[in-house]
Amino acid sequence: MAEHRSDFDNMAIGFAAAPAFTVSLQPTIYLKHARMQGMPLTACPRILWRGTMASIYNETGQCGLQFLTAGVFKRFLQGDSRRSLTPLEDMSAAAAAGAASALYVSPVELVMIQQQNFGGTLAHTCARMHRSFGMYGFTRGYVATALRDAVYVVGMLSATPLLEQRMSQAGLGATAGSMLGSCAAGIVAGALSCPFDCIKACMKGDMERRRYNGFLDTGRHLWRTGGPSRLLHGVEWRCANLSGCFFIVSAATRAWDSVGGFGALERLGIFGAAMPNMA
Repeated sequence: MAEHRSDFDNMAIGFAAAPAFTVSLQPTIYLKHARMQGMPLTACPRILWRGTMASIYNETGQCGLQFLTAGVFKRFLQGDSRRSLTPLEDMSAAAAAGAASALYVSPVELVMIQQQNFGGTLAHTCARMHRSFGMYGFTRGYVATALRDAVYVVGMLSATPLLEQRMSQAGLGATAGSMLGSCAAGIVAGALSCPFDCIKACMKGDMERRRYNGFLDTGRHLWRTGGPSRLLHGVEWRCANLSGCFFIVSAATRAWDSVGGFGALERLGIFGAAMPNMA
């Protein structure tokens, strides 16, 4: 569990897992955003992987921050004791980590969506956004992103480990239990977070506010134009993305824990003098 690792170990797992699931699952991100914004789908690799560099920046920083803050919040709830957290405490800490990390995630994801929609390099997109909308424009869609990521991190850092424990107790092996737990958590978290993700995608894709204004206005507009099913556009791609993401993160966590993390490196004399204690 994240509360039993050092902060460096938690960040390292997030940093290591993020590039792997970002590159491999990037097409599901594009297809999800296209469905949510009512854009045509494509099978062209050049388009499916467009915005990958911004996505790598986003996911690497996001995953590292989410692992770090989840561990901090879980230790805060533990207090001075070494007791195990209740499921409610565990999920609350993960939700808080998701909302906090959205401060970083939201503006980076805005750039990625703008790249996916209009093309251009990362630097050109950032310059265009700043020139047209100023620094305040990068805050667009934060509330929707925070609500989405609260659900997302609960699925990744709370529900998936808990389900894996249940699978292990039922006699399943680590890989099979992780696959089943990741898929179950990914489907539930994907469905619950999809309305927030849909609102976020529409807001960030329409910086000019031609169709979508604020968070509540966007939600009402989507409901009026398509009912509750409109808020679930792209849910199949989001569920696929989260299931794959949770599985890769779980595998990276098991691999890191199996070698002993930074503690093992310190015992071997690597990083020992350079690593401050953040536990």
